[in-house]
Amino acid sequence: MLSHHDRTELEKIERSLELSDPDLAAALRDGKRPKSRALRGALLIVFDITAVTLLVLGLVLPDPGVTLCGILALTATVWTHVARHRI
Repeated sequence: MLSHHDRTELEKIERSLELSDPDLAAALRDGKRPKSRALRGALLIVFDITAVTLLVLGLVLPDPGVTLCGILALTATVWTHVARHRI
């Protein structure tokens, strides 16, 4: 059995975890494993390759729609990388 002091310290740690990483806290509370960062990284790389391919195809082909899709996709990947590294 935990002492009153130990329970208080444990509650402080729990609140700190809830504030700093709510996804991890929810995963621990529910007994689920947190989502894999490796899978997210792999999906991001696939999205990067797709965006660059669209941009190159848009520059080679005379279709401005493909170029626009490539520019938008590349903008989204840059935004995603920046947002991912700020966390």
